[in-house]
Amino acid sequence: MLALISAAARAEEATLPADAPRAEPSVEESTAPEPHPWLALGEVTAINLVVWTYDRTLGQKVWARVSLQTWKDNLRTGFVWDGDGFSTNQFAHPYHGSLYYTAARDNGLSFVSAIPFTLLGSVQWELFAETEPPSINDVINTTMGGVAMGEALYRLSSTVLDTEATGRDRFGRELTAGLISPIRGVNRLLRGDAFRQEPTPSDWRSRALAGWGSVGYLMLGDGKLLAGGKHQFFTQFALRYGDAFRGDIRRPFDAFDAHIQFTTREDSLVSHALLTGLLAAKVLVRTEQDEVRLGLSQQLSYTDTIEYEVGGQSLDVGLLHQHQLSASSKLKTVLSLKGSVLTGISSAHEGREGRNYDYGPGVGVQLRMVYARDAWDVLTLEADMSRVAVLDGAGGSHQVLTGQLQVDVPVRGGVGLGSEVNVFQHHSRFDGFPDVSKDTYELRFFLSVH
Repeated sequence: MLALISAAARAEEATLPADAPRAEPSVEESTAPEPHPWLALGEVTAINLVVWTYDRTLGQKVWARVSLQTWKDNLRTGFVWDGDGFSTNQFAHPYHGSLYYTAARDNGLSFVSAIPFTLLGSVQWELFAETEPPSINDVINTTMGGVAMGEALYRLSSTVLDTEATGRDRFGRELTAGLISPIRGVNRLLRGDAFRQEPTPSDWRSRALAGWGSVGYLMLGDGKLLAGGKHQFFTQFALRYGDAFRGDIRRPFDAFDAHIQFTTREDSLVSHALLTGLLAAKVLVRTEQDEVRLGLSQQLSYTDTIEYEVGGQSLDVGLLHQHQLSASSKLKTVLSLKGSVLTGISSAHEGREGRNYDYGPGVGVQLRMVYARDAWDVLTLEADMSRVAVLDGAGGSHQVLTGQLQVDVPVRGGVGLGSEVNVFQHHSRFDGFPDVSKDTYELRFFLSVH
């Protein structure tokens, strides 16, 4: 694993782009920008000042009323585990971290070089922007999740930008890119990049970029799906950037997959989110029909349903195999060993902090098989087994088995009809309580647009 990380870092430093990099080699090479670490540090600090000022004044947050005494107390107390809600810790914090990351990335720093600035921004906030003791889980989620989310959003904003465009087209592109990656949008305005006409760097485009969405109905059941399921409507958006199976992987996140799902549930807008970025890859076998790679990936996962919560940050090592069945169809298989740095998972018992979920590292194995026609995933089969050792919470460990079978059939043009079945089996062993087992099933019907 260390060799793969080093290889990714060397490849990245050797070919650092002018902006978000390409997924395939290009004839025209762009010039690497001059890094500005001090400016990046200033922007990271400014982000914290702006957010804190809003929370302290307009937000009227009690925890934002910091003083020299609270700073001393935080430094003396050190890092603890907090009791914030699942969506705050597992989704909001990674997005906040993406702002720090973008501040560094947009000031000429590479993927690897931007990581310390993301960590620094998180530590700054934890020590000096809240009256509550600094949180170790916040630092991990903000840093790791912020790096993954920040790089993905940064690259997506590059695919929108066109520095040769003018008029309404230019305004629309700059606005859209700014909404995708806000710190970059602000920087482009301040530097005058948003108005300057110049050739668009060739590595701002990915040669493999596909997106699709779906809308439908789901029924979620705790052990008795059809007998007493909970009914919701949902919409989901998915994106594939680059080609993890056959594309040229020169830098981290030259290929990544992402999806996010929204439901009609009142207390939580986002129910599912997943971002998996390839950090490095080595080709083991390559023929006309087959290619096998060893890959190192970073993953941010988030699931918050009525029945359970699970999500976190992981580094995965896996074998990626693509078999070309015909000119337009292929079978893609991924077998991964998952190493969770920190996972939050729902628990039947509350820990000291009053959370309804536990925290801990974990390991797991995942198998994913996809039959695809061009960029359309027609049939998807996925199985995952993982174990989480509780570091903070009710104590003990959690074992999780998940399964997914999805069919998305093309009907006409870019429109398809599909169905999906999800199984979530959760077995918990507690130090001071009886074991708890829970099975949850989910059935979906949807209309997809590709």
